[in-house]
Amino acid sequence: MSSIKDLRKQIEVYFFIILIATATIYGLWRAFPLLAGPHVTIISPKNDSTVASTTFQLTGNVTRVKDITVQGRSIPIDKNGNFTEVLVAQPPFTIITISATDFYNKTITKTLRVIPEK
Repeated sequence: MSSIKDLRKQIEVYFFIILIATATIYGLWRAFPLLAGPHVTIISPKNDSTVASTTFQLTGNVTRVKDITVQGRSIPIDKNGNFTEVLVAQPPFTIITISATDFYNKTITKTLRVIPEK
């Protein structure tokens, strides 16, 4: 009779451990956007690259972002997180600042420098 009680106690302990592990994994999965924050990928132009004229196109992709600004001005994002913005480069070089904010108000800022072709 005591072996049945011991077996039942072991099953209860294993069930409790599985329940806690499942809750922890689920919590981490749901907290991932908060922990990871916003992500910005600049597709073109690359940092320190030369642009063909003074007017050029900035393209990139964002994930986990509510709002993105380029040079302090908000720009639109499509449903896939892609963005495109036409900018003007001034000689000898132009520094571009891109800031992205997520739904938890975490902000990431990237800067890149472009050089207009002479």
